Amino acid sequence: MGAHAYRSGVNKFSSKPPGHDAARQRENQRRHRARVKGRIAELEAALENALQRIGGLTAEVHRLQHALDQSKASSDQTTNTLPLKSPSPSNPDVPDLTTLPPLASDAPSTTCDCPSTCNRLPAPTSPPNPDPTANPALTADLSDPTNDCPLLPASQAGESTIPCRDAYVMVTERTPPEFDLAAATEWLRPGFRRAAAPGAGCRVQTHLLFALHLVTRSFSFSPLITTPSPSPPPSHPHPQHPKMSLGHISLPITSHPTSKTFYTAILAPLNLHLIYDSSATPSSTSTSKTPTLGFGPDPAHEILNLFELGAHALPAGPGFHLAFNAPSREAVVEFHAAAMANGGSDNGLPGVRKQYGERYFAAFVLDPDGWRLEAVCQT
Repeated sequence: MGAHAYRSGVNKFSSKPPGHDAARQRENQRRHRARVKGRIAELEAALENALQRIGGLTAEVHRLQHALDQSKASSDQTTNTLPLKSPSPSNPDVPDLTTLPPLASDAPSTTCDCPSTCNRLPAPTSPPNPDPTANPALTADLSDPTNDCPLLPASQAGESTIPCRDAYVMVTERTPPEFDLAAATEWLRPGFRRAAAPGAGCRVQTHLLFALHLVTRSFSFSPLITTPSPSPPPSHPHPQHPKMSLGHISLPITSHPTSKTFYTAILAPLNLHLIYDSSATPSSTSTSKTPTLGFGPDPAHEILNLFELGAHALPAGPGFHLAFNAPSREAVVEFHAAAMANGGSDNGLPGVRKQYGERYFAAFVLDPDGWRLEAVCQT
């Protein structure tokens, strides 16, 4: 028998049971599918996290872009503009916009008191501090336009300031000769800041300079204020309300206490007051179950109603805003300041909107629920 015939006559056999190879293949396939499924789940989780991160960053970009657009619209020459600060217990350095500090009539018209390190409003031509015995660390040569006043507080991050010498020029050039600079310096005292860079000179907060104008109404602060305007006539003790076809406006709110505080504060300068509060006046009507607020000039004219609807209180989208007439430009500024101090947010600084008219002085805010509000004076 040949070798080939011998090999062909031997039967192959294995100690492994029948079907072993098929079971092994199925097990390998199962483990492979499990690995693929786990990898897919891992990638899907990473993708979800990335999408959430992208969404958050996109929203932040839109918010910052909106704030930048609002800043550019309100001031073409101010590169670092913030909402006007309001007088409040938590911000004692900001003066009351309705009162002007007493004039120091006995002080020279070109000198005035300043913070400890700047004894006068910086003027390029003013003489140095005449007191030679003063502590050198607490005095500065104000005839030097680069005086940095190093002991003054530094500007905070994002704080809007202007060089003191520029403020001096604005005040002196746009006020009558009899205007007392000592009073202006007393007003600006809380806002003085040391130089941002060596040799740049001290600085002062722009919102205080703006507030000084609104009180004195003697010089213009470009670009927010373009021309001086006459003082408004005295309000009538019993204002006449013209007949209008519009009876009232109703808005949904999230929180009765929050909106009560906010609207009471912002509407007071506009001669609108809280004239109805369901929590203080129990009623048997169906509306008594919904906390309600009513505002108007008097009980006979309730022009704004607020209903607490909780999570169902959704503000209207772009294109809607509620505008109130203000008796004066000072009232517009107070409206904006009160909104900033009571939970609102800035949507447009007080100023003239020339696109609406040379006398269109307005401010725009958002209430705590996001409703767009405006106060405007066209006198």
